[in-house]
Amino acid sequence: MRLPGGALVRLLGLFAHALWGTMVAVIVPSDALIDTAAGRRIVRFWHRGVLSLLGIRLKALGRPVGAPALIVANHISWVDIAALGSLCPGHFVAKSEIEAWPVLGWLARQAGTFYIKRGDRKASAVVAARMTEAFIRDQSVLLFPEGTSTDGRQVRPFHARLFAAAIEAGCPVQPVVMGYPGRSGAIHPAAPFIGDDALLHHLWGLLRARGEFTVEIRFLAPELPTDLTARTLATRARDVIVAHHSTTYEPPGASL
Repeated sequence: MRLPGGALVRLLGLFAHALWGTMVAVIVPSDALIDTAAGRRIVRFWHRGVLSLLGIRLKALGRPVGAPALIVANHISWVDIAALGSLCPGHFVAKSEIEAWPVLGWLARQAGTFYIKRGDRKASAVVAARMTEAFIRDQSVLLFPEGTSTDGRQVRPFHARLFAAAIEAGCPVQPVVMGYPGRSGAIHPAAPFIGDDALLHHLWGLLRARGEFTVEIRFLAPELPTDLTARTLATRARDVIVAHHSTTYEPPGASL
């Protein structure tokens, strides 16, 4: 596959950026990347570098609530991680398959990602305990409660189990709407990372996309989990995201 010159330059830049991130992660202890202001700046800088090299503009509407907080968002692409990570320092919760990604899986672990095996209740309990510990240390956790990515035209039901950690710690839950606006309000076709698509194949598509496109993050009002169950909290967060999402992007079944 022959890449356009601009895409090739960005690809080489991404490799160099990943190498730089690896060197930093080897030198700087993992805890320091989350527990210190300098470490958090490094992580945000790295995420912003990924977006820049991909040619993706970042547009933020609203502001993230201060730590500790549970930040929950709909999920469209692995690019969501770079976008949110560039604005909200904290621990991501990610499916265990990502840990096997070359270089990136290890880098994410060093930056504080909590990996969870889908459908494993014991693993969920372990991650929930780690989330509670993070909240107690005044750190935020970033979660995609759908459990998988979508084409961006719908928001799947939220898995509620991990919301219990926010209730236990008494920290706010902030819903976030992720979007990649394309033509006529549709999601940009290069953005979704779904189905059996491989990471490298999806990366080629991003690099070959004509012109820059935008990842849009809309931070909504946070809610304190006072006297709420995990299921109620998850349902409320999803309802608010769906309400804002449906007024911004095309509904399920709409043509791209």
